[in-house]
Amino acid sequence: MKYHFLLDNNIYRPLMNSKNGEFLLNFEKSIQKHNIFKNIPIHDIAYSITPFSIMEALGITIPFPQNLITNEELTIKNYKKGFKNLKEKAEEYFLNLEILKNDSLIDIAKKQSLYTSLNSKELEKTLITNPLKNSEFNNYFLKGLVFDFLCKYEFPQEIQKHIFSEFLIPTFFLNDREISRFSKFRIIKRLWDNSFYRLENSKNLDSQLMIRLNNSMKLKRNRDFLDCEIIHFSTIGDLVNENHNPVFSFTMDKKETVINRVIVYKSMINLFINKVLTTNQYDIHENIIHNWKQGMIVFCDNRGNFTDSIDISNIKAIND
Repeated sequence: MKYHFLLDNNIYRPLMNSKNGEFLLNFEKSIQKHNIFKNIPIHDIAYSITPFSIMEALGITIPFPQNLITNEELTIKNYKKGFKNLKEKAEEYFLNLEILKNDSLIDIAKKQSLYTSLNSKELEKTLITNPLKNSEFNNYFLKGLVFDFLCKYEFPQEIQKHIFSEFLIPTFFLNDREISRFSKFRIIKRLWDNSFYRLENSKNLDSQLMIRLNNSMKLKRNRDFLDCEIIHFSTIGDLVNENHNPVFSFTMDKKETVINRVIVYKSMINLFINKVLTTNQYDIHENIIHNWKQGMIVFCDNRGNFTDSIDISNIKAIND
């Protein structure tokens, strides 16, 4: 089994360019001292950052597509055809962006590498250079951009529920390698926002807990969303060859905020299992939920030392 070590955005940068490589040195020492990590063979560890984090690391801003289809194409009568058309237009848009061409990305990475510490060159090669040179990466990333675009698209109110229930929510359960490797945090965020009022006023739930959870789900900026990708992968693992591998994520985010977001994530997943799937409205033959692997989240200080870690399996959902 592979153990995926996923680096948050706020960890990647100091790993690359801290003075005299101090952050990387302390980070590696902490791994060697950790009661779990020190027993994992090096060849079973795969370091990675998400494709969106790679773009963040390279300082790339991807322009959001506008006006791909008209509102008349997204009505209650033709929303299925309209959704398919929107997806195809988005695929065409991202495919034709010059900045996302492999040669362009590799050229940007070479310029960025000039600022990387010599001690971190090998890790940079693993996280940035090798993925960009992989012919499959560009296609995988483009599909990820399309999926992300569809998840945050503001569909007309009359069809929004249909789009989520028929197209986006089922992506959690489809045993498809590429779809399964995309973060679903935007879906969870939307579902939580739509469910919060009912949960807050439920007599069976602690209203103060609901408020604390909701405060943790308020994202301040796009980078905050990227940081939330660790919540998704640490909770369900990373799918490779139809099997989920546990993900150990490393971050400098606040522990309380991270735990609250994991609680929300697991709670919404429980909602899928107990409410959505039991309605038999989805033709799902392989429910990959049973193969999910919960991992860990490790917290670091600004010098690369581990300060704490949490086992995702020990965090309970509000509806457990």
